[in-house]
Amino acid sequence: MKKYLSLFFTLFLTQSIVVNAQSEDQNLPYGRFFGDSIMLGEEIKYSLRYEHPPEEEVLFPDSTYNFAPFELLSKQNFNTRTLGNVSVDCVVYSLATYEIDSVYELGLPVMKRAEGTTDSVFATLDGIFLREMIPVVSDSTKIIADVNFLDLETQFNTPLLLIILGSIVVLALLFLLIFGKRIKEGWRKKKVQKQYDAFKLSFDKYLQQDMDSKLTEDAVAVWKAYLSKAIKIDIQPLTSKETGKALHSEELEKHLKVLDRVIYSGQGGEEAKPVMKYLDEIATKGYAHAMVNDPVKPFEIEMNVVVQEETTEDKE
Repeated sequence: MKKYLSLFFTLFLTQSIVVNAQSEDQNLPYGRFFGDSIMLGEEIKYSLRYEHPPEEEVLFPDSTYNFAPFELLSKQNFNTRTLGNVSVDCVVYSLATYEIDSVYELGLPVMKRAEGTTDSVFATLDGIFLREMIPVVSDSTKIIADVNFLDLETQFNTPLLLIILGSIVVLALLFLLIFGKRIKEGWRKKKVQKQYDAFKLSFDKYLQQDMDSKLTEDAVAVWKAYLSKAIKIDIQPLTSKETGKALHSEELEKHLKVLDRVIYSGQGGEEAKPVMKYLDEIATKGYAHAMVNDPVKPFEIEMNVVVQEETTEDKE
């Protein structure tokens, strides 16, 4: 771009030397647009050239000048060129306009300083046309009525969706606040019932068989595993003596030692069957304790509890 501007300036300089288009009494600046039309906001170049004696000081408009109806984007200054007794200065301005008009005119001044005074000489006005993107509709244009049905796409109602979702969340929170504890307790009891049913199914199989060392050991392990969950006291790793102390029952300790003799000696299987039924009763008391779920009242083997299993309606 600078190359083209330099060439343009050289041609203007040559023209000023060869052909003197202006008279000596009226030496005016020469200002021209680099085009004949412009769109709103489009950049347009404007060249301002002035010929003057070498000893004369001249000033061109800068950013403080009012370029209306244009706005100054930038400007490019060229060095003064002197041939003989004529000096030529040139400035190229980059302008843009945002005002709507059919024709824009611009004639910029050049200020001359001599002997303490400043004079301004204006270039002849140069015009440029507005290039419209939308053609002007003439008054003779006829309006055609169209009564055909136009199917518009239904827009999704986002605010309504947010209101519905918010209402659902609020209702869910209220439901949990009112019925949350009851629902949680119902699920807990179902879990306790399921664990007890699984224990009874397994333990009753041992009660129906003749007890030997291996069966007795397995039955005691099943009993300890279930009772540990029901009363929340881990008795699985404890010995018979430790189990009796943990549950505060000397009678339980005595019965467990009977099973120890069967397990380690392999004899006395007929004595194991009554003890197994005793352990089954303790497991049932543990189940009743778990269903009540009273953290204040600890589990007691000697307590009398009436076991109420879930009805068919509760299970559903």
